[in-house]
Amino acid sequence: MRKIDYHMHTCFSADSDADPKEHIQQAIKMGLEEICFTDHQDFYYPGTSFDVDVDRYLATMMDLKQTYQDQLKIKIGIEVGLDCLYQEDIKNFIQTHPFDYVIGSIHAIGNTEFFLPGNFFDGKTKEEAHRDFFEETLRCVQQFDDFNCLGHLDYIVRYGPYEDKSVDHALYQDIIDDIFKTLIKKGKGIEVNTSGFKDLKTCGFPNFDQVQRYYDLGGRIITIGTDSHTSDRVGENVDRVIEELEKIGFKDVSTFTKRVKDSI
Repeated sequence: MRKIDYHMHTCFSADSDADPKEHIQQAIKMGLEEICFTDHQDFYYPGTSFDVDVDRYLATMMDLKQTYQDQLKIKIGIEVGLDCLYQEDIKNFIQTHPFDYVIGSIHAIGNTEFFLPGNFFDGKTKEEAHRDFFEETLRCVQQFDDFNCLGHLDYIVRYGPYEDKSVDHALYQDIIDDIFKTLIKKGKGIEVNTSGFKDLKTCGFPNFDQVQRYYDLGGRIITIGTDSHTSDRVGENVDRVIEELEKIGFKDVSTFTKRVKDSI
């Protein structure tokens, strides 16, 4: 199975100061075969601007791709916050730029966010908040077509004013199954986001029981990404994820060019 990192942030994202050249150098050091930069683009994110400077981003990454072409395969992607309130804006943005790969993630719902001050959680029990998150994720994967993989399915586990933030997947498995079935029907995939090891000390987002469920339902499109915002985390835990994916039954990870899955 190929060693890839398909979720990486740099100084082109509002929440990172990382030099993309240092990401590349770390990827080579870690023995990765292919990487994809996926800096943030969220529309109207409450309280913060996550608008990437697309022209400068593409020009910079194209130059780096050429410079390192003999050492590492580099793709240029984007992580877009899927939000049903801004469907046309998101569609137009993706369709008018030459990205190789698009991650669709849920970062905000109804102009409320999860991080600070986290007003999405106001007045909600943990079960209500988690159910709302998975139901919104299902709506987004049903309504959006211009993405390749769903980002960090268990993202909600990081946040909330609860002593125990863990997700009880059994309470929402019917919704999660519908998310997986919708992705599979549309030819979309999921990622294993290794930042889960950092946050939870156990496994990536989503957990491997959910990755197994996706596989059992017929899902075969999968990527690995560190969600690295600093260069020292590039390639982190990729070998560990590969071992788990092989146990589940995956033969290889998926990679993309011009938003089309590569043939291996």
